[in-house]
Amino acid sequence: MKVLYIQSGYGGIYSYFDRWAEECFQNTHTEYMIAYKPERESLMKIETFQPDFALMMVGDHVPHDWLTWLKGKGIPVYVWLTEDPFYIDISLQVMKHADAILTIEQNAALYYRELGWRHVYYIPIPVNHRLFKKMDTKHSFHSNLLLIGYPYPNRVQLMKEAVHLPYTIRVIGTEWRKYLPKKVLKQPHIDVVSTWVPPEQAVHYYNGADIVINAHRPYHFAFNKNHMRIKNVSFNNRTFDIAACEAFQLTDLPAAPPFSSFISYHSINDFKEKAAFYINHPEERHKAAASNYKETVPANTFDELPVKLKAIHLALS
Repeated sequence: MKVLYIQSGYGGIYSYFDRWAEECFQNTHTEYMIAYKPERESLMKIETFQPDFALMMVGDHVPHDWLTWLKGKGIPVYVWLTEDPFYIDISLQVMKHADAILTIEQNAALYYRELGWRHVYYIPIPVNHRLFKKMDTKHSFHSNLLLIGYPYPNRVQLMKEAVHLPYTIRVIGTEWRKYLPKKVLKQPHIDVVSTWVPPEQAVHYYNGADIVINAHRPYHFAFNKNHMRIKNVSFNNRTFDIAACEAFQLTDLPAAPPFSSFISYHSINDFKEKAAFYINHPEERHKAAASNYKETVPANTFDELPVKLKAIHLALS
């Protein structure tokens, strides 16, 4: 199997996804080539390489140049729709150029199949288990409650309520200071780190938290491109990063196969009750975290990605 991996070109966490994808091909001795822009020299190298297929992550824009060139050369295209269902309107534009559709959202996969697409696969973004793992951390990374991520409305509302709990809370992500009231920001038990933290730092925060709050992006968020309002039911990639650290998390999505052991909350009051219970019962936290780990590693790591791609390739051959 010869894989052409086309880098996403996105910044932030996507630059890490691109790197981890390349590393997984190296670690599994998979023949691969990496390309970024469809420039003349790269295109000549691709023709010489003769890949079996091209894999590309697609988020919030359509890579027209690549799609046109690949189809012109008869190279099968596997699109990995890594922002489903939030940018599903973009996904629908890309799919007509794809030979295989990989999506991180089970509801999106169901929708695509209902539209008549045959080669649709649920492939979550895996975890880099060499980076995200259990480790001892400095006391400065400790918190009772931790939330890392953008201040979506559901997360902001949860934090406004959580500040009344008798726990230390750390919130990490850009723009949080814009959305939390000043009286909240002044609370001595609240620590707001208003910047994006790279994975190398996030792993320490996860390991230092008693409870990691994993509230997902809302499917109806105002800036989504999801006119069909497809609801997300699948866990985000942060779920697996936390689980690989054997850290305990509370998530707002109900657990479902193949990830059935995760503990979820269904309302703010339920969150408060579960937070109190698990803060006071560390043995239950450790038990749940151990189960989460077993469901995540090794079945959902980057090293398993080539195996999944090979299965898709064989199914299409």
